[in-house]
Amino acid sequence: MANKLLVLVIESDSEQLVAMTNAIGESGHDTVVAEDGVVGMRQFFSSHPDIVVIGLDVAELTGWELVRQMRTLADTPIIVTAPEATVSSLQRGLDLRIEGFLVKPFQSEELIERINALSARLSGDGGQERWLYEENGVVIDWRSCEVFIEGERVDLTGTEFKLLGYLAQRRGWVLSHDQILSEVWGPEYVGEKSRIKLYIWYLRQKIEREPSKPRLIVTKRGLGYTFVG
Repeated sequence: MANKLLVLVIESDSEQLVAMTNAIGESGHDTVVAEDGVVGMRQFFSSHPDIVVIGLDVAELTGWELVRQMRTLADTPIIVTAPEATVSSLQRGLDLRIEGFLVKPFQSEELIERINALSARLSGDGGQERWLYEENGVVIDWRSCEVFIEGERVDLTGTEFKLLGYLAQRRGWVLSHDQILSEVWGPEYVGEKSRIKLYIWYLRQKIEREPSKPRLIVTKRGLGYTFVG
């Protein structure tokens, strides 16, 4: 085995949950579990897993909403499981950059093969380093949800952190207002440009040396914003 991982399994079906955790444990990896989406999100924050396995039919928070929220915080590899695979669900998975889509019922070996493949990949790319961004005096730690500018801790609200994290993970990309709204707030907020402008202003006041002359979060007139790091 290339690397021992911590796998977060979020699954409402108790039998399926036990089967997966047993198989993952027998393969040499560690697990933390959750039987609904709310607990799953808490476990994601507290345990900092290397991989997440999410049942799309999980209770409380929907599986796709879990994936979307996690994607705004970190690039943790995510495998989803579902009773069926449709063209729209597969496309959504691609859009959210999931690592695998397993249709229930599946053999435990299929899941372990995917996890071990990710283990080999993660052992070669720095593993936990993906939780940390550090460049030009800016440090963003997704494990502790903390931000430091020139060594000084900056207090951000949860929404401000999600927004900064989303921009930083896609540094160099020009992100439209609607892309940002959809990923950070949710699809129902698309079109609310004033919300983006307000929160970008909040962030600049906290992280820019000269908020009136931003160097980190740059406006691309008529297009959106880009994080240049």
